[in-house]
Amino acid sequence: MRFSLKPFFNNALLIALTLCPVSAFAASFEYLYLEANEGNSSGGHSALQLGDEIYHYQHHDSGLIRLLRQDKQEFHFLYRFVQNRPLHLSHIEVSEQTFTLLSEHFKLQFLAQDQQFKQLNDLHKNRVLLGRLIHKQSANNDIFLDADFSSALRLKGAGLFYAEQELDSPKKNEPNSNIRGVRFRSSLIIEMLREKIAQYHGQDYLLQRREQISNDIKTLMPSHWPVVTSILSKDNFPPAINSFADSYEDYLTGLVVIKVLMEAQPLNSDAYFVTSEAVTPEQKEVLKRLRDQLTLSLIKSVNSGRPDWGYAALVNMARLVAVELSLHLGLWVFIDDYAMDSEWISADQFAHNATQMGTQINDALTHFIQTRKTVLSPGGLTESNYSKLEMTANRYFELLNGKRHKAIRYIGEKALPTKSISLPNWLVPELTQQQLALALSELDSYETQLLQELAEHYQYNLITRNCVTELFRTIDQALLQKNKTDSGQSKPAELLITESTNRLGGNVSAYYNFIPYMSFQSVQDHYNVTQSEVLNSYRGQQLQKLYARNKGLMNVLRESNTITSTLYDYNSDDAFFVFFTDDTLLFRPVFGLFNTAAGIGQSVFGLLSWPFDSGENLKLGVTGVLMSLPELLFFNIRKGSYKYLSYIQFVDDEKATY
Repeated sequence: MRFSLKPFFNNALLIALTLCPVSAFAASFEYLYLEANEGNSSGGHSALQLGDEIYHYQHHDSGLIRLLRQDKQEFHFLYRFVQNRPLHLSHIEVSEQTFTLLSEHFKLQFLAQDQQFKQLNDLHKNRVLLGRLIHKQSANNDIFLDADFSSALRLKGAGLFYAEQELDSPKKNEPNSNIRGVRFRSSLIIEMLREKIAQYHGQDYLLQRREQISNDIKTLMPSHWPVVTSILSKDNFPPAINSFADSYEDYLTGLVVIKVLMEAQPLNSDAYFVTSEAVTPEQKEVLKRLRDQLTLSLIKSVNSGRPDWGYAALVNMARLVAVELSLHLGLWVFIDDYAMDSEWISADQFAHNATQMGTQINDALTHFIQTRKTVLSPGGLTESNYSKLEMTANRYFELLNGKRHKAIRYIGEKALPTKSISLPNWLVPELTQQQLALALSELDSYETQLLQELAEHYQYNLITRNCVTELFRTIDQALLQKNKTDSGQSKPAELLITESTNRLGGNVSAYYNFIPYMSFQSVQDHYNVTQSEVLNSYRGQQLQKLYARNKGLMNVLRESNTITSTLYDYNSDDAFFVFFTDDTLLFRPVFGLFNTAAGIGQSVFGLLSWPFDSGENLKLGVTGVLMSLPELLFFNIRKGSYKYLSYIQFVDDEKATY
């Protein structure tokens, strides 16, 4: 019998041909186009989805455009649900190498730009601090009147134990008790912690540590801002410079920790809240273990060499008190972790959106209970999980306050409590007028150059540098990254077209695609797009559900306007309008006339109410007119928004849809 290898080679060839596309296109990313709506990016918006991360550019008040990075679900919730924008998505197949190249480059650009603007903020803080030190050495004794000082320079965590300006005042000999003896118990816990630190480090340790930090403050030198040819020359990262202001804040925060310990300072009255939730015996055992972990961590942290040890110690001391109070009272006690600039909503706003707020309260309770169970599970007891429990508790009990007809903080929970106070009038670095003047001069030169380079890189322009052009420009930079040293660099345009064609299927020029919708069409025409889909906005989803049950004429008419709609409640972020025009083309100009009239009416009312609302109604009325005029020409921009939707509802709807 004659044996032939031909069938084997034929089969191998067939397998190879089958596998080739898989190896060539083993990954994909998504190009997103969001339709227009009132508010940010009213002309539409574009973004790039790389795995579970979404990158997009936004214009900021500074006049610069910045790269943002968001979690996929967070982005979709914000734009599709809260801002009610349909999302057009194109899947683009690429190789694993190209996906990694794009992902790493966008990540690098995000981190670089984040560092650039952090340094800009550091410069401002340093300038404010130098101004204060120069003033303190001047002959006049006037109060330092820099309006930025109290906002730019803050001691994070100090507000957990002290009220504003309290650090500069003598300690009050007030009774160490309040409701349920919380204040006394709080002070006693700090005193016991101080004794354990003395046992571990020695009786005089805190005095020695205070002396050491005081000497560090006296000898602290200003940051040296070097004169360089290009600050953002290497991968756009500015040089790492230790911030004079940050170091000063860190040292003062360390002194606050020692002051809290030595004076057994109790928690500030607004730094915690006592719930009505009972602590079960099982939960008490978990809290006891957490108490022991926090105590050991604090004993060691007071001797830490980390510059930010003080803030971490203040947070952990506050949490230690909260845990001890929970054990003592038999009720859950938590530290208030809302940011000081949290967004508030009034009792009237809460009542007006009672249904949605009720949903959010139920969701927050479910989340709180689930997170509490996690802490009780094997291996669940970690500081990270306790931090999550603290956040969910803050969210739930803050929302409950709305049911008691109180204004509440709607957005602002933090993983770490950040209550801060302005700097006390304590020790300052011992610097001469000449040293301070020289430091300020160096800072001026460096800041001028940094601002100039930032403007060169990120100055916003409606046509040449916007949220769309910068996406494609960053893609181009990523594709050319590996070819910087090649001889082809002399012809970057040709090299870019070749690279883009090989990796993406074609090239989309940033110069000719500055309109979000047009850029989406260009991606469809030039990239390896294997699938396109439209993800509905919140109202679109709800209309689909409603019409699936009954698409009668009465339902259509009722949902066509904001007055009778069951799916939309007017909120103050939207200018007043009458008819939805995003889901109708034929009647759009007619509906647009009514909407324009509504905008004019709100503007007239705004003129009359100007003294009472600072022109807010006038601003919304003018916006309403501007959003309605395109409707007269069959174009739709405004779609309404849903400010108080539940994030958990969004996640559940997504699971049900896909």
